[in-house]
Amino acid sequence: MNKLRLTTCGLTATALTALAGCGMSGGDTSADGTGSPDGRSIVIDEPYAPAANWALETDDAFILTKAGCLETLVKYENGGTLTPMLATSWTQVKPTVWKLRIRQGVTFQDGTPVDAKAVAGALQHALKAKTPAAAFSPETVSGVKAVDSSTVEVTTVEPNVILPQSLASPNTGILAPKAYTGSATDPKGTCTGPFEITREIPQQAIELKRNDDYWGGRARLASAEVRFIADGAKRATQVRTGEAQIARKIPVTSVQELKGDTGIQTRTAELSRTTELVLNNKKTPFTSTKVRQALQAAIDTKAIASAVYPGASRHAVGPFAPSDPWAPKDAAPVRSDPARAKSLLAEAGVDPSSLKLTLLAYNEGSGFADLATVIQEQLKAIGIKVSIRSGEYASMEPDLLDGKFDMTLLSRNYLNTLPDPYGFLSSDYTCKGSYNLSHYCDATVDALVKKAASTKNTTDRYALYADVAARLQSQAVDVFLVHETESVALAGVKGYQIQPYYTLTADLSLGSK
Repeated sequence: MNKLRLTTCGLTATALTALAGCGMSGGDTSADGTGSPDGRSIVIDEPYAPAANWALETDDAFILTKAGCLETLVKYENGGTLTPMLATSWTQVKPTVWKLRIRQGVTFQDGTPVDAKAVAGALQHALKAKTPAAAFSPETVSGVKAVDSSTVEVTTVEPNVILPQSLASPNTGILAPKAYTGSATDPKGTCTGPFEITREIPQQAIELKRNDDYWGGRARLASAEVRFIADGAKRATQVRTGEAQIARKIPVTSVQELKGDTGIQTRTAELSRTTELVLNNKKTPFTSTKVRQALQAAIDTKAIASAVYPGASRHAVGPFAPSDPWAPKDAAPVRSDPARAKSLLAEAGVDPSSLKLTLLAYNEGSGFADLATVIQEQLKAIGIKVSIRSGEYASMEPDLLDGKFDMTLLSRNYLNTLPDPYGFLSSDYTCKGSYNLSHYCDATVDALVKKAASTKNTTDRYALYADVAARLQSQAVDVFLVHETESVALAGVKGYQIQPYYTLTADLSLGSK
């Protein structure tokens, strides 16, 4: 199964000093403030560090696209549009066959050509991964081959209309052949993006320089440093002190603190992300739908949104935000009703005082410490005792994947694996899903998700997703808590937009550059 949240490492003041001593300091580095004769340097603080040796089937791929290194065949634009990237066109020539034309004249950063053979090799490597990504796996793709020097053919197991969305996922990023020759994937010099990795301090930072041969045009910045800092307040502080120019996913409290700072801008956008209380459906007492529904009724999501995430979320109506075209029509939050919760437990034959549950809350989750305490108190009100276990996500994941837990908090981007809900639903809520932490299995849901993959009409496909979402909510498979926003702090940055896959782009600049 793929790692959703990987180990992160916050940088202490001592570590930051050490980085500076290694030449990993950020911002403008030359006497004239330009960082280099023909451009400037930027520091970007990201919340998550690579933890899988850059394996593209994991979330490490997203770190590489955000760092301006890794590129895909198809590009996902905000709003859902797909545009050409390393492929200039894609055509479904048969129900199970797609042909893609590869962009001509592009080279990897090591100088080797980006041709059909190299692209097919990269995609074949993705299929052969020990745990392939949900976006591109043997379950949906049966083969990839180079037809000629500029054409790649992808064959799907069954008719699949959303293959282009899969090819926009960072998990299907394209690296040069030599990236896959060692024991770990090596992105240094093997990407195609506007920036090339020159140095890595494991779990702490990577340093990049401009790729002057970039096919999309020379980047405006000369170099960049991407730091991995788990603590959101620390990320915000680095923008305030001038140590960083972009800090992603900063806490609500930091947004309020930064509003009065001259020269610092904060932006907030609604995300395709929902915070959930994941319930282990294969473990007693959550094998009972009534018990799950009881917890759903006991938890006050409106109070959680206002108390834990004030101004940065809204209480959830299910797995999808109500503004999404694939959300059920007239979807509404479940109203908190402790009396109904107690009644449901009684109907299930469960004495709430007999329940002693453990709630996992990983440290990287925004506001999870406070959120866990609120849930603990809300369940205590109906007689359920909850203990909280915190720690790094990586230390918890083995138990989550093996089903050795009661409940866990989870922040889940439902357009993460690919820019269509199919990836999220198939990985999280089908019987053989690669990230089915709920350990939920329902043949009807499996059939609906499978049907969506072959439903060409967008409206009809979205209706299938809405049906699944309604079933998940009514069965209380998980308790969907809040729909999230992301806040970003910027200092003197131009050309930036909040985007799920890209942070460092060729269009970014600093000051008047």
